[in-house]
Amino acid sequence: MLEKTISPLIKNSKELLKKELKREKIKVRRRKSERRFLNELKDMERKYVFVSDTGFAGEYLKSHGISKIFQIIREDIKNVSECKKFLLKVRGKGVVGFGGGRSLDVAKKVAYDTEKKLILIPTAPSHNGLISRTASLYENSKKKSFLCKYPSKVVIPYFLWKSAKRHAKAGILDVLGSITAVEDVYLSHNHTNEKISIRELKLALFGIFSVIKMKKLKDLEVALLAQGLAMKNSSRYCSGSEHEIEKCLAQEFKNYFHGELVGVGTLISAKVYSEKVSENLIFDPESLFDETVKLYKKCSVLSTVKKILYVDFISKSSEILKNVHKIRPERFTLWNIINPRKLNFREILLEIKETI
Repeated sequence: MLEKTISPLIKNSKELLKKELKREKIKVRRRKSERRFLNELKDMERKYVFVSDTGFAGEYLKSHGISKIFQIIREDIKNVSECKKFLLKVRGKGVVGFGGGRSLDVAKKVAYDTEKKLILIPTAPSHNGLISRTASLYENSKKKSFLCKYPSKVVIPYFLWKSAKRHAKAGILDVLGSITAVEDVYLSHNHTNEKISIRELKLALFGIFSVIKMKKLKDLEVALLAQGLAMKNSSRYCSGSEHEIEKCLAQEFKNYFHGELVGVGTLISAKVYSEKVSENLIFDPESLFDETVKLYKKCSVLSTVKKILYVDFISKSSEILKNVHKIRPERFTLWNIINPRKLNFREILLEIKETI
């Protein structure tokens, strides 16, 4: 059902993706050879500062002789200020974000603030914000979104992506979050007359379709690139009620990837849609949960979500989710018409667990 709805809406999306990459002047380079990749990193170090973490990505750079690194522990606006000082000190002409979302987001903000060139090297396909203009950073202990700029180049180390199995599943789940995100857009259209953006809709849905039909790693790359471009002006079509759930849970359950919690959030939102909403939307609300579960099975990510739904998780999250409507009140989503304080999230989560 979802596939049949999406298919006619993404006509010419491959051409749209190519056109948008060209319009935004983003070069995408794929590296299968580690030797060639390492030579490229050493060339970059002559002009650029690397922004990385203290984990795998940072250690990878150090182990291969890269020394011009600004390492972060947390994606905080304070890191941005310190990195800008470091960039000035070493007279860097640009910034390379190397690693996961935290490193990439800090690099985006630094490059934007200093008007320097930006290169992004995502070491794993873990989420759909790899090339987006948005940087999600902590400011005074609260996470905020900052609109930055697109990278001039994205380098994808396929030899690293191939070994990042858990990250890939998290990336797929993040992409599938657009199922409920676009449902929220149509809900808002019904209630607030929000205009539907065909460009953003097509790119977001093309991302979903790409992971549904995924046969090779490049299909996931295409999905992540498409949804990154769908978030040009905002994350609206890729982040809705399901991401508000993720933001609620992320502080308590820090051992899970962003996409994994989005995966849980998508099922919860879909479940509430199926039980509480009876409007004419892009997807049939009544069957939304069942259809989403089918897609999770098809994309081999259902087990990832199932592992998270253990007793303690259900118990703790049931109370936390009562405040999900406070996360982003300015964005009209499912939680603007459904009062989460009146929902029994424990019962919802137990039903989801039994179903999957």
